[in-house]
Amino acid sequence: MMVTQCKDWQAWLDKMPPKPDELHVTGDVMVSNPGVQPTLTMRVPQGINPAILMLDLHLVQQPGVWPQVMTCTPARFDRVMPPGASDYTSVEIYSDREQIAQIDVSIVE
Repeated sequence: MMVTQCKDWQAWLDKMPPKPDELHVTGDVMVSNPGVQPTLTMRVPQGINPAILMLDLHLVQQPGVWPQVMTCTPARFDRVMPPGASDYTSVEIYSDREQIAQIDVSIVE
């Protein structure tokens, strides 16, 4: 399934106490029916720049009969940052090996 439209991407690193820090990425994805669930996973392999997180967007059709109507569905990725990990400054999102979004990471302190 090809991604046709995505919007409102946001990425933030929550550094508020207590530890650990948490990274969050959210956005809205236009899908072909309400039974399609967008999921974000870490891309393998990651790129050479450790400050850029690379994610793959997958569209997973849930079982059942769904009306064929375009629907805007939220996608979300959450990661607890390992101790000592460097902070991300940017997130790149890919679908079918093509970059569909680049988001600057905001820091919440």
